[in-house]
Amino acid sequence: MAKFNIFRARPAGTSPVATAPAPSGRTYEGGDGYARDTKSELFLLAVSNMGGEATFYESGGQRDNRFAELVHTAALADPEWTARLLKWLRSEANMRTASLVGAAEFVFARLVAESDAGVTNRAVIDSVLQRADEPGELLAYWTGANGRRVPKPIKRGIADAVKRLYDERAVLKWDSDARGFRMADVLNLAHPSPAADWQGSLFQYMLDRRRDSDVAVPDALRMTAARRELMAWPVEQRRALFARPDAADVLRRAGMTWESVAGWLQGPLTKEVWEALAPSMGYMACLAEGTPVWLADGTTAPIEDVVARRLPVLSYDKAWDTRPVKYGANQGPRDHSVGRLIPTVPSAWLDTGVRPVVTIRFASGRTVDATTDHRWIRQRRTGRQAWEWTTSDELRPGDRIPAPLTAGYFGDEGDAWDGYFVGAMLGDGGMTALTPEFHGDPDDGAVTFMREYAAKHDCRVTETANGRIVRLRFPFKQWKRNPLAEILRAYDVWGKRCEVKSLPNRPFSREFWIGALSGLIDTDGCVRERVNPKGTVHGTVEYATVSRRLAEQVSDALLRLGVTNIVRERAPQVRSGRIQSRHPLHIVEVNRATAVVRLASLLDLRIGYKATKLAQLAEQLAHVAPASSDMHGYDEAVALDRVVSVEDGGERPTYCVTVEPSNVFVAAGLVTGNCLRNLRNFDEAGMSDEVAAAVAARLADPGQVARSRQFPFRFLSAYEAAPSLRWGHALDQALQASLSNLPALPGRSLILIDTSASMTHGTISAKSKVTPAKAAAVFGVALGAKGEQVDVVGFADGTFRHDIARGASVIRTVGRFLKRIGEVGHGTDITGSLKRAYRGHDRVFIISDMQTIGGHYGQGVSDVVPSHVPIYGFNLGGYQKAAYATGKANRHEFGGLTDATFRMVPLLEAGRNADWPF
Repeated sequence: MAKFNIFRARPAGTSPVATAPAPSGRTYEGGDGYARDTKSELFLLAVSNMGGEATFYESGGQRDNRFAELVHTAALADPEWTARLLKWLRSEANMRTASLVGAAEFVFARLVAESDAGVTNRAVIDSVLQRADEPGELLAYWTGANGRRVPKPIKRGIADAVKRLYDERAVLKWDSDARGFRMADVLNLAHPSPAADWQGSLFQYMLDRRRDSDVAVPDALRMTAARRELMAWPVEQRRALFARPDAADVLRRAGMTWESVAGWLQGPLTKEVWEALAPSMGYMACLAEGTPVWLADGTTAPIEDVVARRLPVLSYDKAWDTRPVKYGANQGPRDHSVGRLIPTVPSAWLDTGVRPVVTIRFASGRTVDATTDHRWIRQRRTGRQAWEWTTSDELRPGDRIPAPLTAGYFGDEGDAWDGYFVGAMLGDGGMTALTPEFHGDPDDGAVTFMREYAAKHDCRVTETANGRIVRLRFPFKQWKRNPLAEILRAYDVWGKRCEVKSLPNRPFSREFWIGALSGLIDTDGCVRERVNPKGTVHGTVEYATVSRRLAEQVSDALLRLGVTNIVRERAPQVRSGRIQSRHPLHIVEVNRATAVVRLASLLDLRIGYKATKLAQLAEQLAHVAPASSDMHGYDEAVALDRVVSVEDGGERPTYCVTVEPSNVFVAAGLVTGNCLRNLRNFDEAGMSDEVAAAVAARLADPGQVARSRQFPFRFLSAYEAAPSLRWGHALDQALQASLSNLPALPGRSLILIDTSASMTHGTISAKSKVTPAKAAAVFGVALGAKGEQVDVVGFADGTFRHDIARGASVIRTVGRFLKRIGEVGHGTDITGSLKRAYRGHDRVFIISDMQTIGGHYGQGVSDVVPSHVPIYGFNLGGYQKAAYATGKANRHEFGGLTDATFRMVPLLEAGRNADWPF
C-alpha cells in the first residue's frame, strides 16, 4: 500500500524562515521550542522590533541586545543579505528604528572584525536614511552606544544621505533645539558636499544660524525667507490670513505644515483654518512602470527606481495658482508665475500595484502612461485657460500640459570636446570594427576636429579619400590599447548597432551635452529656412536617427537646456520597390522661433554651412518674443505641450511620489502632479460636509493609502478615534487597501487569532494604544473576508468562532471581534485550539506571538493537522523559539506589522519555493 504517492500528494515549497527539525528548548509558556537559524531569527525579530520597547516576555534591553547580536553575526556571515534586509526594513516594512539600529550595528561588527567583504558600510548607512531627521537620529544612537568617535563609513554614508534629504522644507520641519544633534551638527561631523549651489547656501545658513539665530537669509533660500517673514507677523493679525483666498499658497511658500500653523497661530485651529489647509494636504500621482523621471544630476530614472531607491526629484518651490476661475468683482489678480525648479525630496514614495492606465499622447511625440485618477495641471483649450488641476480621464485633445524650460541641472562628467567627439562618432563614425573611423568632408570643421582630437590623445590618423568624402581611421598604437576606442568604451557607445545607439544614463555635464548635441546635429542633422506665403521666415533644426532611445535622449537634453522640440517617427522609406531601411526614422525637430534662437546660442557647430545658416536664422528670428498673455497665464519658465489623444493602456504596475509644496514633479519631460490625518480635529472644528467628502474620497483612495505608508492597524485606530460616522466607510476602504497583499483563499480555510494575555497586555510601542491582539485581529479578519469558506476563530485557553458576513465592513467586524477578547481565558494553547477548531480545512493560518503551552502528551502543533495541509504562522512577537518546525513540508512562518510577507503564500500554495521578500 502506497504511503506517499497518494491522491493528495502535491509538491511542497520551501520558505526562508527555517528552524531545526526537532525541538531544542522551550517557548516562554513551556511548549516545545524550535531553534531558528540566524537569518530567520533576525528577520522575525527585525519586522516586529520597535527598538527599546518591552514586550510581554522580554524587556526592551534584552530585545535590543538580542537584535544587535543577530545583526553582528549576520553582517559577518552574509553582509550582502544583511544589507538587503536593512534596506527593505526601512522601506517596504516601514520599520524605522530597527533599520537605523541595525545599520549602526552592522558597521560596528564589521569594523571590529576588520571585514570589508561585499557591500560597503557607507552604502548600508545611506540606504536606511530616508527622512531628513534620521541622520541625527543615527548619530545619536551611535554616540550613545559607542562614544564620540564616529568612523568614516558612517560619516560618509550620512554625507551621501544629507545630499539627498536636506532641503529648505526639511530644515524648517525637522531642525530644532529640542534635538541633541541639530542639522548643523550633522554637517560639522559628516562634511557633505552640496549637490547644487542652492544647497551650498542652505548648508552655510544652517551653520551660521547655529551660532547666530538672526543671521541674514541668503537670497537663494526663498522658503526660509518667507517663513521668517511670516513669523514676524503680529500674533493678533495672523488669523486674518485665512480670510484671504491665497491663504494656503502663503503657507506653502513658507513651508508651513499644519503642525507649524498651530504653533504660529498660538491658539486653536478653527473650521476656517482646517478648511483652508485640508485641500492642500497632498495629492496622489500614479505613473506606469518605466516612466522616466528627471533627476537633479542630469539623468533620468524610471519611476519604479525612484520609489525603490527613495530618490529626490525635480519639483517647483511654490504651489501654482490653480484657483477655480470666478467672474465678477473682488476676485483679485492671478499669479501666473511657476517658481523655481529645484531638487526636492518627496515626502513619500510608494508602489501602488497593478492598475488600469491610459496612454496620453502629446504633440511633442512624448507619451505618458498614467492611472485615470492621476493629477495634472492643465490649461484648457478653450475658455479663460487659467491653470487648473484635473485628472487623466478628464483630459481632452487640445488641453495643454506644461513642460519645464528651466531644468538646468546637469552632472559633472565629461567636457565639450569629449561630447562633440562622442556625438559625431554616433553620427558618422564607425565603432564596430577593431579600429574607430570617421567619415566626412575633408574641408569641414568636423574632420578638422577629429584630427585635433586624435592628436590631443596621441593617436595616429590615416586618411583615405573617396570622392568628396574622406575616411579617417585611428589605428592602434603598437603594444597599446587604442586611446580613442577606450574613450568610446568609457562612454558606453562602442560596438552598438545603429538602431540601439544611445548614450549611457550618467550625470554628464552641461558642456558635454552641448558638445554632444553639436556633434550629432553636425553629422546627422540639418538646418532649414522656410518662408510662408506671407513672406514670414521660419526656421527648423532637425536631428534624425533610427535609434528611438537616442532620439529621446536628444529631446530630453534639449528641453533641459530650455529648447522646446518635437519627436516625429517616419516609417521606413520604399524606393524603387525596395525598403531603404528596416527601421523607422526618429526625427527630433526644433521649429519654434524662440527655441531656434536659443539653440543657436548654445551649439558650437563645426560644419561651416550649417553653422552659418543657423546664425542667419537666429538673427532673422531674434525679434520674436515668447508667447505671453494674462489670460493664458504663460510663464517663460515653462512651455505648453498639447494633448493629442487619451487611449486605453491596459493594466500596468504603477508607482507614486508625493512632493511639496507644489505637488508636481517632472516625468517624461512634462510637469505632472501627485492626503489620513486629523479626522477628529476636522470634526471638532465643524468642517463642512462638502470639504469632508473631498477629504474622505482621498482617504479611501488606494494610491493615497499606499502613499501614507501606514501600518494597517493605524486605520483601525483612526476609526476608533474619529467621533463622526462620516469617515467610517472611507477608513474601511483604506484598511482593506492597505492589506492588498493578503491572498484570496480558495476552498476552506481556518484562521486562528491569538487573544491570550501576552497579546492583550502591552502595546506595539510606548506611544501606541494598539495591542498585538488588535494587530492580529486586523490581519485575521481582513484575511477571512477574502476567502471562499473561512472559519475565523479566536483562541487562548479555549476557542470562540467569529462569523464574518459576506460583504460586511472589515473595520466594524474587527471591532466586534475585539469585544470578545477574554472570553476563553488568558493562556496560549495553539495545539489544543487546533484540536478544537480544525475540521478538514485546506489550510491553516495562526496569527500569534507563537509562545504556546505544552502538556499535550508529546503532540505538537504540526501533529494536529495532516502533513499535506499547509500551516502558515504569522508571528507578531519575534521571540527566539518557534512553536513548530518551519521552512518546508507545508509548515511555514512569516511576520511583520505590514502585509508585505503575505506575498509568500501564493507561491507556497502553488508548490513553489518562497524567498526572502527583499
